[in-house]
Amino acid sequence: MGRLSLYKRLLESLRAAGAPSVYSHQLADLAGVSATVVRRDFMVIGYTGSPNRGYEVETCLASIKRFLAGASRQEIALVGVGRLGKALLAHFSELPPLLQITAGFDTDPEICGTSIDGCPIHSVSELRQTVAARGIRVGIIAVPPVAAQDVAIALVEAGVLSIVTFSATALQVPEQVFVEYLDITSALESAAYFAQEGLAKAAAEEAGETAADLVIREIDSHLDGAGLSLEDLAGRIGARIIVSGEQCTTTVDKIYAGDRVSDLLQEASDRTLLVTKLANLQIVRVAELIDVPGICFVDGTNPSPEIVDMAQNNGTLLMVSPLGIFETCGRIFQNLCDQKPG
Repeated sequence: MGRLSLYKRLLESLRAAGAPSVYSHQLADLAGVSATVVRRDFMVIGYTGSPNRGYEVETCLASIKRFLAGASRQEIALVGVGRLGKALLAHFSELPPLLQITAGFDTDPEICGTSIDGCPIHSVSELRQTVAARGIRVGIIAVPPVAAQDVAIALVEAGVLSIVTFSATALQVPEQVFVEYLDITSALESAAYFAQEGLAKAAAEEAGETAADLVIREIDSHLDGAGLSLEDLAGRIGARIIVSGEQCTTTVDKIYAGDRVSDLLQEASDRTLLVTKLANLQIVRVAELIDVPGICFVDGTNPSPEIVDMAQNNGTLLMVSPLGIFETCGRIFQNLCDQKPG
């Protein structure tokens, strides 16, 4: 689902630029995946392209939107109606009726009992009752980090099965509840870093490096000689350790971030932390094969019991970051910079 949302944003940009069509390999390059993954994803939503023309941008975009919205109306609960919450209400008021925020919740008595952009605003004290009564299964958390966990518990108890949170706080929810983390602060920190390092970024691009390559290279230079163990690193970036393994105290001097197993085989070592979206058995087997001591799954993805068992048997440390790959690496980089003397 995350990739489909990314494809949608990319296709919207291509449409705005006037592109009538796009090939799978072109979209794959923009999305940072393989052309095979793109074609497989589009097969799932029942959309096929033409070998000669590729995918028609307009019809492909429409297919993705229909799939993401679903065949039935999806009601959404929004908790936190501050500036961000109000912006979300304004945005969703312009979307098709299949995907709508139908209940807002806040602690401000001045807005409780009112309606904003057609959405009724309730007191947070009414959250469980209202969400359960309406059968709402999707929730958005736009509250300060200190309140995020309590809100998540209330949403889950009311029957919510999927949560989008704008707080970087790692939420503790049942395994069956999906959580999507949107960390604006981390994204802005990464943007600020590149603004400050514009010349270095331009030089890296001339040398064939991407923005992500530059960040990883900077992280590795900071890790070298820092003497950080996998356990230390997990604590510093707010990742949950799922399997501590015998590698907990292994010193890390390199980060590999990505999902290309072929590159991992060439670049990783017995002092590498693998940061990846691939929460599957294959990635754990590859880590064991090349003696990678630790794996960090991203996007809050909890590994399956089979993955946990294999990691325990292999002695591989498993941790989970609530953020995406790039945001996780940005947090590692920022932490290392903050800890650097002088």
